Amino acid sequence: MTLDITRYKPPGPVGEKFLNSRGPIDLIMGPAGSGKTVASVFKGPMLAASYLPVCKDGWIRVKLACIRDTYRDFARTALSSWYDAFPISHPWTVEHSGGQDRPVKHVLEWATIRQGVKVPIRFEMQTGAIGDANVEQFIKGYEISAGWLNECDMLDDRVAGLLFQRTGRYPKVEDIAPSELDRVSKDGRKAFENMGLTADPNEIILPRIVWGDLNPPDIDNWVYNACVKEKWPGYNLYRQPSGLSANAENRVGKPRSSYELEAATQPDHIVRRMVHGEFGYALDGKPVYPEFALQRHVADQAIKPRPGIPLGIGLDGGGSPAAVIVQFLPNGQLLILKEICGMPGTGPARFSEMLMEVLLSEFPGFPISEAYGDPADFMGADRQNGELSVMETIAMALSLNILPAPSQEPAIRQEAVRWYLGAPIDGTTERMVIDPGNHLLIGGFAAHYKLTKQASAGRTDKLAIDKNEYSHPHDALQYICLGHRGRYAVIDDASRVGRPSNVVGMRQRREQRGKPNRDRMNDTKLW
Repeated sequence: MTLDITRYKPPGPVGEKFLNSRGPIDLIMGPAGSGKTVASVFKGPMLAASYLPVCKDGWIRVKLACIRDTYRDFARTALSSWYDAFPISHPWTVEHSGGQDRPVKHVLEWATIRQGVKVPIRFEMQTGAIGDANVEQFIKGYEISAGWLNECDMLDDRVAGLLFQRTGRYPKVEDIAPSELDRVSKDGRKAFENMGLTADPNEIILPRIVWGDLNPPDIDNWVYNACVKEKWPGYNLYRQPSGLSANAENRVGKPRSSYELEAATQPDHIVRRMVHGEFGYALDGKPVYPEFALQRHVADQAIKPRPGIPLGIGLDGGGSPAAVIVQFLPNGQLLILKEICGMPGTGPARFSEMLMEVLLSEFPGFPISEAYGDPADFMGADRQNGELSVMETIAMALSLNILPAPSQEPAIRQEAVRWYLGAPIDGTTERMVIDPGNHLLIGGFAAHYKLTKQASAGRTDKLAIDKNEYSHPHDALQYICLGHRGRYAVIDDASRVGRPSNVVGMRQRREQRGKPNRDRMNDTKLW
């Protein structure tokens, strides 16, 4: 199949935004078969035709470097898609060399229309595979207009930044028409401002653009750090919807039935990434909350606490104390605003100071309506000698009434949180939304709050949780959710899952049977 650039249509709205973006570093991520690689193929020629500067001699000259980890993988993915669009025999081909486990150089020439004038383009695409080479030495060899990173999650985290440094070096400044330098420099200065940088108003800034495509990697991958967790300046992540979503992209290339087949035949961790387009999780343990979805449950910007609504606090003591500050909205939504996590060995007094600092600086004037902690942390004090337990110490330091959570049973605690991960309240409003700054909670939901290896493999009847830095804030979240909803409400909601609306539980039926008797007693007149 040959793809025609003049008739190419983006795979969907996300793919279109990716194509039209001018960097600095654009990454498109989605499920398998969502049209990412083809969009990356066309991004370079489309930038050349519509945006990159014209030289003094009237030509648009572009050099694009496409980087991959190995040449063998190159031939299977990026190069295959490139040749689908621009085969060696393409009418625009003027030069071709390389291949067979070595670099490819493919030069195309065609014309575009700029402001009603026909302008010729000379476009050179060259490939490179890093392999075992020194990353810095490898990248230094490029003098290019733009860069493309195929399957960029497979590359070292330094590659994108280093390749970006090599862009904007072709053609030379002295070869570009002055009017074109003014045009692109204005955009360059605007890009600097968006990154929080400043540039001299008279400085010449050539376009510097790098893009990449990828299937969702594990949350430990550098892409997650750059685009989600740490939000490195200049990085733009374009996330395509799930292949089973009504908004799925590239339906022509990959129909829904194909994703349904894969979802039915592949392991959960593969389905999560390749079908639903979600970041993956480590394979050494099963995540406790597979219902969690980053796109659904994590806000795209910081959440401001709602005025007039009190706070709730969940606490987990012990050697690595943690607290979670939340708000329960009148519509039933849970906002997770802040996690506070102490280092191992942090005592209750120091942790109380940490929590007080956050409350005073980030939530001034907000009342606290409820606080629940680990029941075990209310025990262990020597009452005869006047000692206080961990929770009593924190409660006294904060002048806060902290109650023990209704249960320590893991399944009930987790079910209290899982309820908020369920179906949206009204079709669009999620029951749970997390502030993106809560990295340990988000990382735990996505991957690292997980069962132990033995529990994941079914080698024990005990569903033990792997204790790590992610487990402590998750325990705190469970305590406040369970305390707010109540033990019996959690059990009833869990038992109601999958039950027809006309079927009631035994406890609910007992209450209904007892109500007439209570009413009769209330109506009885005693003389």
